[in-house]
Amino acid sequence: MAEGWLRDMAERAGAEIEVASAGLGAMDGAPPSRNSVTAMKEEGIDISGQRSQMLTSEMVEEFTHIFGLGTGHIEAIRAYFPEALEKTFVLREFIAEGGRDIEVPDPIGGDLDEYRETRNLIQEAMPSILSFVTAGDPSPDQ
Repeated sequence: MAEGWLRDMAERAGAEIEVASAGLGAMDGAPPSRNSVTAMKEEGIDISGQRSQMLTSEMVEEFTHIFGLGTGHIEAIRAYFPEALEKTFVLREFIAEGGRDIEVPDPIGGDLDEYRETRNLIQEAMPSILSFVTAGDPSPDQ
């Protein structure tokens, strides 16, 4: 869902960035869950064509920014890829007040409402992420 949000926001803003998503436990080539597709479609974003992929050392070297949904994701990425330390961030770290509400729960196996909650938490973070990636400042002009 985060890939879909960021890609959509970047396109609407005219920002020329490449967006991809990958995971440490992802099965290469799997489509997004039905609830992910439905939750995003409710916001006018089609993620049905996205496919999962494993995070590789080549990706870590190539990517300029790597975002995880929570601190556990970032810790795992840094453990596997210590060279990624300076470019890994928690998705909501720029908007979390006092470290609260920084984690985005993984809704896998949950109902549609859980996917909507995750979608909304991701959506809240996207303006700061786009601003950080394009301008180096997580404070979007609003």
